[in-house]
Amino acid sequence: MGKKSTKKVATKSQHKSKAKHVLGWPEWTLIGIVICSTLLIIAALCTGFFKTPQEKAEIELEKIADAYYTEYLYPRLLGNLDNDPKAVLQVYYEVGVPTTYLRQLLHYNDDEFAKSAKYFDRLECDTNATGVKFYPVEPYGPRDYTVDYIWRCEEGDFAQK
Repeated sequence: MGKKSTKKVATKSQHKSKAKHVLGWPEWTLIGIVICSTLLIIAALCTGFFKTPQEKAEIELEKIADAYYTEYLYPRLLGNLDNDPKAVLQVYYEVGVPTTYLRQLLHYNDDEFAKSAKYFDRLECDTNATGVKFYPVEPYGPRDYTVDYIWRCEEGDFAQK
């Protein structure tokens, strides 16, 4: 028995190799820019979710000060619900209510905010010097006030204030 030769005959289309597109430096530069931009955006988003100890302390003091004014100080300044808020609080419009110190804020309402001390301890804040000063504003409701924050801390940007 004879062997049959099975030769494959190549067609012209098979001989033509497909031209491969090779990326040049402009394409690689563009890809690099896109990758770097993506990584920078991801890094910015990740760091935006984490607050610095100073930011945490600022947020915590704002929260405590708001609760203190609306729940404790405002009702005591009015004294009586029959009193006209404008007549009572207008006195404090320019001079403000005497400064309330952090030590008082942390311990008011049966130590409700005592656990918040950790935010201020990290910055080495002096609880006898750090505080808030409230200024009631018209129409003199429980949420109508401005606040000056007084920071006396060793760490963070507060150290420069």
